[in-house]
Amino acid sequence: MAKLGSAQTKKFSIGTAEVRLGPLASAGRLTQANSIGLVDSATVEVTQTSVDLKGGFPQQIQDTAVTEQATTMSATLREMSRRNLKILLGEGIDGGAAPVDISSLVVTDVLLDGTAVDVTPGEGASFTVGDVVVIYPDGQPENVSVDIITTISTDTLTLENGLAVPVTGTADTVHIFVANQVAIGAVTQTNYFAVSLVQAENSTGRPVGFNFWKAALGGSMTFATNATDFASNDLSLKILQPANSEFGAGKDLEHLATIIPANPTGMYMGGAD
Repeated sequence: MAKLGSAQTKKFSIGTAEVRLGPLASAGRLTQANSIGLVDSATVEVTQTSVDLKGGFPQQIQDTAVTEQATTMSATLREMSRRNLKILLGEGIDGGAAPVDISSLVVTDVLLDGTAVDVTPGEGASFTVGDVVVIYPDGQPENVSVDIITTISTDTLTLENGLAVPVTGTADTVHIFVANQVAIGAVTQTNYFAVSLVQAENSTGRPVGFNFWKAALGGSMTFATNATDFASNDLSLKILQPANSEFGAGKDLEHLATIIPANPTGMYMGGAD
C-alpha cells in the first residue's frame, strides 16, 4: 500500500513555457512564429464565484451554485519588441508583415538650412516620404534628432523641421534609421486575438498546455528600466467566450465549429492521466 501523500500521477509542472498570441483565424493552431518570446513565468487562472442557499436555524448551507466563471492568463515577459509593445498598449495583433529595418549613414554635412541630409549613395531609395527618422552621431545617443521626411531626391532627404542637434557627416559617423513607431493613445476599440500556452511535460516530453479561442488585453503597459537588471513587463489577458456567430460559416473561428460547443472558451491539451 502506498504511503500517505504519495503521488498519483507524474503530472508535475516545471520548465519554460511559451506564450503565443495570434489572429482569431489561427486559434488552436498558433505556431512559434506567434510567440511573444522569452517569459519568466506564465499563469492561467480560472476563478469561480458561487452563491450559497442557507436555511434552518442556526442557518446551514443547503446548496451552492456557480454563478460566474472567469479565466485570465498572465505572463512576465522580457522582450520589449515592437510587436509586444503594441499588444501591451491595446493595439492587438499586427496582422501585416513585420517592418523592415531601414538605416543608413549621413555622409556629407547637413545643408546650411539644417533640413536636408545626404545618405550613403544608393540607399536613399530605401526611405519613403512620410517616414519618421532618427538621426544621431555614433556613440552619442544623447544627441538625437527625430524628424519626418518630406521629400527625397536621389540620396538627399529633406526633413520637415530640421535637426534638434546639429551633426556633420564629415566629422562623425552619423546614423539615420526609420523609427517604426508604436502609437500611444490611438486605441479606439477592443482588439481580440487567440492565445496558447505550450510547455513540454517533464515526465514524457509531450507538449501540453492551453488553447484559448478569443482574448483581449486585461492590464496595462509599464515600461521600466534600471542599471542593475534587465526589465520585465507583466502581460495580463482576459479570456472571452466567442459568440455563436464568430464560429459560423465564413467567420474567423469556423475551423473550431465542432470544438467550441464543448469547450466554450478554450481547452487544456494533455495526456490521459
